[in-house]
Amino acid sequence: MNVEVLLFAGPKEIAGVDRAAVEIDNGATYGELRKRLGEEVPALLPLLAVSRLAAGGEFVDDQELISENAEVALVPPVSGG
Repeated sequence: MNVEVLLFAGPKEIAGVDRAAVEIDNGATYGELRKRLGEEVPALLPLLAVSRLAAGGEFVDDQELISENAEVALVPPVSGG
Protein backbone atom coordinates (compact mmCIF):
# COMPACT_ATOMS: atom_id res chain seq x y z
CA MET A 1 0.00 0.00 0.00
CA ASN A 2 1.08 3.56 -0.54
CA VAL A 3 1.14 5.78 2.57
CA GLU A 4 1.53 9.52 2.34
CA VAL A 5 3.37 11.03 5.32
CA LEU A 6 2.82 14.73 6.02
CA LEU A 7 5.96 16.64 7.00
CA PHE A 8 6.05 19.82 9.08
CA ALA A 9 8.69 22.24 10.39
CA GLY A 10 12.21 20.74 10.50
CA PRO A 11 11.39 17.54 8.59
CA LYS A 12 9.70 19.58 5.85
CA GLU A 13 12.76 21.83 5.53
CA ILE A 14 15.17 18.89 5.50
CA ALA A 15 13.20 16.88 2.94
CA GLY A 16 12.32 19.91 0.81
CA VAL A 17 8.73 18.68 0.47
CA ASP A 18 5.62 18.79 2.64
CA ARG A 19 4.72 15.13 2.11
CA ALA A 20 6.50 11.90 1.29
CA ALA A 21 4.93 8.86 -0.37
CA VAL A 22 6.11 5.56 1.09
CA GLU A 23 5.30 2.14 -0.35
CA ILE A 24 4.80 -0.43 2.40
CA ASP A 25 3.29 -3.91 2.68
CA ASN A 26 -0.30 -4.35 3.82
CA GLY A 27 -0.34 -5.24 7.51
CA ALA A 28 2.80 -3.20 8.23
CA THR A 29 3.35 -1.34 11.49
CA TYR A 30 4.09 2.32 12.01
CA GLY A 31 7.60 1.29 13.06
CA GLU A 32 8.10 -0.30 9.65
CA LEU A 33 6.75 2.87 8.05
CA ARG A 34 9.28 4.91 10.07
CA LYS A 35 12.09 2.65 8.80
CA ARG A 36 10.95 2.88 5.17
CA LEU A 37 10.62 6.66 5.43
CA GLY A 38 14.26 6.81 6.55
CA GLU A 39 15.24 4.70 3.55
CA GLU A 40 13.26 6.91 1.18
CA VAL A 41 14.50 10.20 2.68
CA PRO A 42 17.85 9.45 4.42
CA ALA A 43 18.28 13.08 5.47
CA LEU A 44 15.38 12.54 7.91
CA LEU A 45 17.12 9.71 9.80
CA PRO A 46 18.36 11.87 12.72
CA LEU A 47 14.90 13.36 13.25
CA LEU A 48 13.04 10.07 12.85
CA ALA A 49 14.64 8.74 16.02
CA VAL A 50 13.20 11.57 18.13
CA SER A 51 9.94 12.34 16.29
CA ARG A 52 6.49 10.85 16.76
CA LEU A 53 4.08 9.55 14.16
CA ALA A 54 0.43 10.52 14.30
CA ALA A 55 -2.52 9.09 12.40
CA GLY A 56 -5.99 10.56 12.40
CA GLY A 57 -4.87 13.30 14.77
CA GLU A 58 -3.65 10.85 17.45
CA PHE A 59 -0.11 9.73 18.27
CA VAL A 60 0.53 6.09 17.36
CA ASP A 61 2.99 3.52 18.69
CA ASP A 62 5.49 1.87 16.38
CA GLN A 63 3.92 -1.55 17.10
CA GLU A 64 0.46 -0.52 15.87
CA LEU A 65 -0.72 -1.69 12.47
CA ILE A 66 -1.23 0.99 9.84
CA SER A 67 -4.88 1.32 8.98
CA GLU A 68 -5.81 1.73 5.34
CA ASN A 69 -6.25 5.32 4.20
CA ALA A 70 -4.65 6.61 7.40
CA GLU A 71 -3.48 10.21 7.24
CA VAL A 72 -0.02 9.98 8.79
CA ALA A 73 2.08 12.89 10.00
CA LEU A 74 5.66 13.02 11.22
CA VAL A 75 5.64 15.25 14.31
CA PRO A 76 9.07 16.56 15.27
CA PRO A 77 9.97 17.37 18.87
CA VAL A 78 9.09 20.88 19.94
CA SER A 79 10.57 23.11 22.56
CA GLY A 80 8.87 25.81 24.50
CA GLY A 81 10.08 28.83 26.21
